[in-house]
Amino acid sequence: MEVVAVEPGALLVTAPATTPIETLHEELAPYRLALPIFPLVPGLTLADLVACNAGGRRRFGYGTIGRYLRAAQLTLPDGTNLSIGGPTIKRATGYGLHRALAASQLDLGVAHEFTFSLRPLPADRATTLLHCPSLAEACRLAAQLVHAGLALSALPVAEQPDGTGALLVELEGLSALLVRQVGLVREIAADTAATVMPVGEGDPWHQWYDLAAAHLKSTALRRDLTLPRSALPAFVARARTLATRYRLPLTIWGDAGVGTLHLGLATPTDEAEQLLRILQALATEAGGTITTEMGMPTQDAEHNLMLAGLRETALAPLSPLLSSSDLALHERLVRQTGREQILTTLRSVVGETYLLTRREDLACYDQDASIAQPLGQALAVALPATTSEVAGLMRAAATYGLPVVVRGAGSGLAGGSTPTPHALILGLNRLDQITLDKEQMVAHVGAGAITAEIQRAAETRGLFYPPDPSSQTASTIGGNLACNAGGPRCVKYGVTSDYVLAVTAVLADGTIVRWGDGLAGQGAEQSLAQLLVGSEGTLAVITEVTLRLVPLPPARRTTMALFAKLEDACATVEQIMASGLVPSALELMDDTTLAAVEAYLHLGLPPETGAMLLMLSDGEPETVAHDAEALAALARTGGARLVQVAQSASDEAKLWKARRAVSIALARIRPNRLGEDIAVPLTRIAESVRLIKALAEAHQLPIVVFGHAGDGNLHPNILFDARDPAESARIWPCAEAIFRIALAVDGTLSGEHGIGTLKLAFMREALGATQLAVQHRIKASFDPGGRLNPGKVLPAP
Repeated sequence: MEVVAVEPGALLVTAPATTPIETLHEELAPYRLALPIFPLVPGLTLADLVACNAGGRRRFGYGTIGRYLRAAQLTLPDGTNLSIGGPTIKRATGYGLHRALAASQLDLGVAHEFTFSLRPLPADRATTLLHCPSLAEACRLAAQLVHAGLALSALPVAEQPDGTGALLVELEGLSALLVRQVGLVREIAADTAATVMPVGEGDPWHQWYDLAAAHLKSTALRRDLTLPRSALPAFVARARTLATRYRLPLTIWGDAGVGTLHLGLATPTDEAEQLLRILQALATEAGGTITTEMGMPTQDAEHNLMLAGLRETALAPLSPLLSSSDLALHERLVRQTGREQILTTLRSVVGETYLLTRREDLACYDQDASIAQPLGQALAVALPATTSEVAGLMRAAATYGLPVVVRGAGSGLAGGSTPTPHALILGLNRLDQITLDKEQMVAHVGAGAITAEIQRAAETRGLFYPPDPSSQTASTIGGNLACNAGGPRCVKYGVTSDYVLAVTAVLADGTIVRWGDGLAGQGAEQSLAQLLVGSEGTLAVITEVTLRLVPLPPARRTTMALFAKLEDACATVEQIMASGLVPSALELMDDTTLAAVEAYLHLGLPPETGAMLLMLSDGEPETVAHDAEALAALARTGGARLVQVAQSASDEAKLWKARRAVSIALARIRPNRLGEDIAVPLTRIAESVRLIKALAEAHQLPIVVFGHAGDGNLHPNILFDARDPAESARIWPCAEAIFRIALAVDGTLSGEHGIGTLKLAFMREALGATQLAVQHRIKASFDPGGRLNPGKVLPAP
C-alpha cells in the first residue's frame, strides 16, 4: 500500500480508498499522528468506513470519519473523474460534497482516494473496567461519568451472560492527568454498586471485539440503534424484560457515551423479527433512531423513492436552470398575478405586522455587511416566527413563482443575502429559540438565534459551543450554517458543520424535512443535512438545528510570540502542528497590521516586528500548563524575539488586546476596507502572504494580512478611501488577484464567508467544469425552478 502523502505540518494524509485503516495507522505512527477512527472489526478499508460514516470504538471522544474527510477523488458512472473538497480545514466554496460523502445518500460515484485531517496520538491512555449489577446500571454510571469533567475517549458497555453489566472507562491525556482522573472514576464508582475489575495483561477491549465480530458475521437478525443517553437505562431494562417474555437470547452491547446499542438474536425466527421490530419502535418512541455505524440501514419505500429521485437528478444530463438574469420572467409572473393578490396571500401567513412592503423598510434589507450591491428590488420581506409559517410562505412563493432570499443578521461579507428582483426575503430573526439538553449535551436552536447567545446559554450549563466567527455577537446560527462559519477556535474544534446533528428545513415547494439523528451524527440522512450546511440558502431554508456541545474547558492560557520575519512565524506554525500540539486558537498578524495597532494603542511592540502569533491552549489544567510551556519553547526555537505566557485573566486580556483592536486600527489608515477570506494549505501560508503583500505595491493600495494560522484561513484586508474614485477603481482588480493567489497555492476562494455574488465569477476556475456541473445538478434536484437565492454561489450553466 502506498500512502500518497503525509503532511505532518498540515495534519493531512491522502490515501487510496482501498487502504485498510490498520495499515493507515501503521503508516502514520512514526509521525505520532492518527486518523482517530478505530473500528472494532479488523480489515475495514477507508471506503468501508466512509460508506457508513463509522466512528469506531473511540467515537465518543473523536466523532465519526465524516468530521475528518477533507477531499476525495471519485469516478462518476460515465467514467469521468471528479475531485471534491480540498486540503484546507475551512472550505466555504460551493456545496460541501466531500462532507455529504459520509454515509452518502447521493451516490455521486466510486471513490478511489481520500484526504483526511489527522489528530496527534494521545500522550497516554488509561482504562478502568467496572462491573455493575445490570446493564441499565452500567448505562446510568456512564451518564454520570460523561458529566464528571473527565478526558473520556470511550465508554463501551455490554450485558454479561449472568445479566450483569460491564462498563469500560477509557481516558486519554498526560500521565499526571490520568492518575488524577482514574482516581475520580474509582470514587464515582464507589458511590454506586459498581466494582472495579482487573483489566489483565491483554487488550481490555477483547470482549467488544468478539461481540462486534459475532454481530456482523452472523446472518441472524440485528438492530443498530442510537438513543438519548438518558433513555438507555429504561430501554435496556425493557429490552431484557421483553426478551425474557419471548424466551429469546437477546445480545445487547454498545457505546453508552454515544448512546449506541447493538441488538442481536442468534436464530432468525418470526418471534425474533417481531421482538426487534418492537424494540426499534420503543427506541423511536424514546427519541432514538437507526445508526449507520455498522452499515447503512434499509429505508422505507417512500424515503427510497425520494433518494432515488435525488440520485437520478444529480447524475442526469444538465438542463438549464432559471437564470437570475431573466428578470422579465419574474416581473411578468408578478404582473400577471397581481402584486396585491400575492401580498394578501403572504399576509395571511405571517400577518400584517410581519410583512414589510414599504420601500423605506425594504431598503434595510438591500445589502449585507459587504460592498455587494442588490441584484434588484425585493417584492416584500416576511418575518416568520415558526417553521410552519416558513413552509406557508414557501408554498405561496412556489405558487406565484417568486424567488426566495433568506436573511439573518445581514452580517455576511459576500453578498449572499442581497435581494433578487421581485424576491420574497425571509428574515428568520424571530426563530430565535434556544433549548439546551444538558444530559445529551445538545442545543436545539432556531435559525435566528444569535451565535453568542447560544454560547452563553451553553456556558451557564457547563457546556461549550466552540465555533466563534468574529461576528458572533451579531450573526445568527442560520447565517453560520449558510456559510459553514468557523472562527479562531476551529483549528482544534472544527467548524459549524462538525457540530450539526440534525436540521429542520423547508424545501422549495414548502415541504418540511428533518434530516439527521440529532444524537450522534450517524443517522441515515446525515449526509443530506451536511449538504445543506454551506449551501447559502440555495437548496433549502434551514429553520432549526440541533447542535452538538462539548464540556466547557476548565482552564485556558494564551502565549504570545513576536517574530522579526513573517517566514519564521509561519515556519513555527508548521512546527507546532507537527509536534502533536493542537492549540484551540493560533492567530497570525503581519507587520502592517501590527504597525497599525501599535500606532493606535501604543502597546510598546518592538519596532520592525515582522509578525505576531497568539496561541491559545485550553482544557484540563495539567494539559494547559504543559501545552503553554511547549508552545513557548517552540516559538523560541523558531526564532521569536519575544515570548510571553499569560499568568492571569488580566494577562490574557492584554495579550488579545492587539487582535481585538485590528478593525479600529485599520480605519485610521483608510476609512474603508474590503475584508477577504481565503483558506490555503498550512504549508503555504508564508508563500501566500508574500504574494498578497506584493499586490499592495502593484495596485497602490495598503493590504494587511491577519487570520487563523492554525487552519490556513487568511483575511487579507484591502484598505481604501471610497471617496477617492481612483482608489475605488483599483479595489476589485486587487481582490481578484488575491483570489487567484489562493487558487494557485491549492487553496480555496472562501474559508467561512461564502461565495454569494462577490466571488461568483471565480467558481468555474475554483471547482472545474465537472464538479460545477454536478453541483448544478444537485441544485436542480432540490430547486428545479432555480428560485432559491438565485444568482448566488453557482454561476449560470
